Amino acid sequence: MELLDAIKSRRSIRSYKPDLVSEEVLTEPPEVARWAPSGTNTQHGSSSF
Repeated sequence: MELLDAIKSRRSIRSYKPDLVSEEVLTEPPEVARWAPSGTNTQHGSSSF
């Protein structure tokens, strides 16, 4: 198979679990990001999370 043929015929197949995601898992990353260092010590009063 040629590279171009492989690229043109490629497919993404995703299988998702039926499990629900907990509220804690959804809110933890934005909370951790608030405490991460910012470039040139800029301090934003609000976030878009």
